[in-house]
Amino acid sequence: MRSRSSCCVPTVATRCRAIISARRWRRRILPTCCVPAARWARWRRHEPGAEEAMKTIRRGCGAGGARRWLAAAALLACIAGARAQSLDELTFITEDYPPFNFERHGQRQGISVDLLEEMLVADGAAKRRKDIKVWPWARAYQTALRERNTVLFSTARTGERESLFKWVGPIMPSRIVLVARKTSRIRFGSLDELNRMNLRIGVVREDIGGLLLARQGVQKEKMLQAHSGKNLAKMLQAGRVDLWAYGAQVIQWNLKEMGYPSADYEEVHTLADEQHYYFALNKDTDDRLVARLQSALDALRASGRLAEIVARY
Repeated sequence: MRSRSSCCVPTVATRCRAIISARRWRRRILPTCCVPAARWARWRRHEPGAEEAMKTIRRGCGAGGARRWLAAAALLACIAGARAQSLDELTFITEDYPPFNFERHGQRQGISVDLLEEMLVADGAAKRRKDIKVWPWARAYQTALRERNTVLFSTARTGERESLFKWVGPIMPSRIVLVARKTSRIRFGSLDELNRMNLRIGVVREDIGGLLLARQGVQKEKMLQAHSGKNLAKMLQAGRVDLWAYGAQVIQWNLKEMGYPSADYEEVHTLADEQHYYFALNKDTDDRLVARLQSALDALRASGRLAEIVARY
């Protein structure tokens, strides 16, 4: 069976021949000649049918002269450019979720940020950490659901989310827990018992903590939503919520940054022992882009570079 790329070659060649044979070919072709050499080189490297397409164009141009050949090649590159996308065409969005991803003093940082930048460098992309958008989680999540070529991280991969995105990862695991102030002395044997208690649970909108609580039968009325982990740290410290559902590592990082002694807090329940984080891509993103991002991550993991990045945090 022919590949998708090979099947497209005759169509590309036919379109080029038709335009070249037209009397006003200059007006129709020359505006397309501004094709960056880097884009053409990337397409030839990643498209299996590139060389075959070039041979077809050469035959179709006949003795029409060098200028027509160059114009045809430029047109082919333009047509192919839409199909052979670069990782630079992806939009990367994250939230404040240290130590995985966060922004301090105008600098994007974190395990996932460092990892992503090295993945982009390895693939030859021009984008860097400065191009990553840092938004509230709910806004970022909804944008990734709607907009093609959007990458959201670090995203917990769950059954409920599985069909909503395409996935690249895993990045690393994390535990999702319920944390309380020690002075509150909150104890319960099950989430059914928690439902019968008059307690308020802080969650971030669209976050895995609230998702796991809902999946395990905790009443929605018990959950108070916030925009970020920092807000929830303040709410827990001030007694506005009794429990905080979030990643264990992220809770500890936030408490330390806010100046709240971690010894004053305790984990009272584990919602997920090992929840893996991924890069979540809008489901309409080209599969070839997903594969290239995954290949870059796999190479960094195999080389030990991912472990080195994690050790820094």
